[in-house]
Amino acid sequence: MSSITPLLDTLVHQVAKQRSSVDLLPRHTLPVAPIQATASTTEFSQAGQQIARLVQLIQSFQQQLPAQFSQGSQLGNQPGAQQMGGHIKLNAPIFPATTQLDALTLMGRLQTIVKDSGLFYEALLARWAAEKIPFIQVRQQPHNLGQFRANSPQIQQILGQQLELLNSGMIRIDTELWANAHLQWLVQPDVNPLVQRWRDEQSRKQGEEPEPPAWNSEIKLTLPNVGEIRAQMRLSQKRLTMQLQCAEPLVESLQTATSRLLARLRLGAGVEIDDIPVSRLPL
Repeated sequence: MSSITPLLDTLVHQVAKQRSSVDLLPRHTLPVAPIQATASTTEFSQAGQQIARLVQLIQSFQQQLPAQFSQGSQLGNQPGAQQMGGHIKLNAPIFPATTQLDALTLMGRLQTIVKDSGLFYEALLARWAAEKIPFIQVRQQPHNLGQFRANSPQIQQILGQQLELLNSGMIRIDTELWANAHLQWLVQPDVNPLVQRWRDEQSRKQGEEPEPPAWNSEIKLTLPNVGEIRAQMRLSQKRLTMQLQCAEPLVESLQTATSRLLARLRLGAGVEIDDIPVSRLPL
């Protein structure tokens, strides 16, 4: 037997008698570094490295933006939630003098608000360059309005929202329809945009058509004398699923009204949809 064995036994015995406490790191602050792909020749590793580089660029730009433009509240102002994606919040009601909801007018107004928000400025430029839209639509974007400069807080805020939109695919609208009538609307894709782009590229390389995206949406509408109504929807191609929630006294009347909504969606919008369940809002 080697003479070093008793020495090791003695050292182990001495160390075992010493007791010390180890502070555990919180789970959300573990110093985990991203794993870099070791391969550089496969198509997957190349695409993965491009996506990782794009994510790093987005995060780098976000860190350079003022802090007040990277913080916010989630739909419904849920505690501890973080704002993600393009967030459109209007300073004035959409219909200042109305007390009734005109669905068609509201749809057109919301479409204009999103189009002129500046969140899709580069996409509009591409469409204009392809002669698909007139230049007046580009001129109406906040980037080209005279009161805004390239380094103004308004443009910096839009830039932060564009980066979040690119990273998450989420868009939010938070506004008053008229006095005491509040609308909150969230739209987000089923799959993260960066992952979807990689999947689409792989499908093209294999000679296949990219899979059509699916979208999830949630609307929270608060009306005077009615209270809160929520709608959860998922749209995949022409297939729509929807469920509604409201205060208990309104459940029966809203169930009756869903038949008219189904007819408008099927005949007017041309979507496939089954019955719309209506339930009571959780207390």
